[in-house]
This record gives sequence, structure tokens and C-alpha cells, in this order.
Amino acid sequence: MGAATRESTEAAVRTLEDLLKPGLLGRRRAGSDAVGAELLAAARAIASSPQLTGVLADVGVAGKQKVALVQRVFGGTYDKRTVQVLESMAASRWSEAADFIAALEQLGLRALAITADDVDLDGELFALERAVKSTPEVELALTNTSAPVASRVALVDRLLANAAEPTRIIAQHLVQLPRGRRIIEALQDAERRIAQARDRLVAVANTAQPLTDAQVSALEERLAAAYGRKIVVNQVLEPALIGGIRITIGDDVIDGTVRTRLDDLRLRLAG
Repeated sequence: MGAATRESTEAAVRTLEDLLKPGLLGRRRAGSDAVGAELLAAARAIASSPQLTGVLADVGVAGKQKVALVQRVFGGTYDKRTVQVLESMAASRWSEAADFIAALEQLGLRALAITADDVDLDGELFALERAVKSTPEVELALTNTSAPVASRVALVDRLLANAAEPTRIIAQHLVQLPRGRRIIEALQDAERRIAQARDRLVAVANTAQPLTDAQVSALEERLAAAYGRKIVVNQVLEPALIGGIRITIGDDVIDGTVRTRLDDLRLRLAG
């Protein structure tokens, strides 16, 4: 990411957060998901038009002209807050045209993380990620960009039949605009973005047996104390571990499984 993109993205995030602050009339007059959903839709619309993308990210085009273009394209149909974010981005400088689309997606995810703060977005996306990973045919179907978009969106809807609407909005967006990523990579990136927006880390706990609610709470408290931030634990059942637990937080791996201890013992005996 170039310096111009980094600065412009940070400025757009500040604009978005100011617009979504609770006010006297409440935070969300136009629906809880309006701004986030519209920012993701705008990313798809702009990405579908190389000409529009090029103009909005072109440093040679005056900011006023780009703001006027945003008004013509989006002003009549989108929430005023969404348009303000788009205008702010259009008036900024971007290192690459593709960065404009990536930043728009990041802002859409952030808006949904803020406004749908009662929804376990990263948890539901993680469950979808696990479901896709467990069935290669499903991953292939969702990644196959030559397949009709409608069929991929319909498949996501079936997989997320019991999920909240904001989660469905995000997953549908990711299959419609993969940006060169496999669906698993896109889901993982979305999970990280949402966790960051909510100022927390996500830990993946691999266990042979399900943890109880009390065990999960205790684990989250211990990890939060160690990392100095709120931690949310997602569980993955892996019977082959036999017992114990393996925890992954970003690049950190804490492995206390029986299987690992047995493997270590075998290595020592073999040596």
C-alpha cells in the first residue's frame, strides 16, 4: 500500500466514523445496514466500470470534478452519509486505481461492523468459512467466476440461511467482487477487518471436544489479559487432536494438544 493510499484510507475512515456517531436522532435513520451495504455496492459498481474507476482515482483530475461525478452517479439513490464518504474518497489521492476499490470495501465492512454491533459478524463469517473449507465442491462453486453471479449469490444464501442480514450482505459482496482472491481468503480478510473495527482480536481454538460456555469465557479472559485487548474465541472441532487445545491468534500459535505432545515424544525417542 502506497503512502497516498494509506493517508486517504485513514482520512476516509475518520469521515465514516464521524458520520456514524450517535446523534440526537440516533445513529441510523436510514436503516442499520444502509451505509455499509451501499459502500459495498458502490465498490462493485465502480469496479465494473474501468472508466469510472480510472477517473475517480486519477490524480490528474481535479477533486471538484470527481466530487461532481460522485454526485451524478450516486447522489440520487444513496444515503447522504454514503455519498459524503464517496466524495471524501474522490477528493483524495490514491497510489493505484485498485486501491480505491479495496478501500471502499474496507469502509463498507467497517460501517457494518459499527452499525450492526449486535450481530456476531466475524463469528458467522467464520462459520461460513469452515463450511466452505469442509466441502471442496462448494469452494470451487463460489470461486468459479465464470459461473453466473446469481447462482453464486444463491448458494451463499443457502449456506447462510440462519445468519443475520448484515452477514449475508458481506458474503454476497465477496462472491460478487472477489478482487482476485479465493473465497476463503476474502472471508478471512473480512473477519480481520471486522475484528479491527470492533477493536478486538479473534482467536481460533482447535479442540478434540467442544468447549463449554464457561470454558470459552475463561479462555477469552485469560487471552485478553495476555494480549491487552478483547479476544473472541471461535471453536474448531478436530477429533484427531485427542485432547488439549491449540490456539491461533494472527501469527501466534499456542499448541497444548495431546497429539502434539505425543509427536514430540516420538521424535525424542527416535532421536
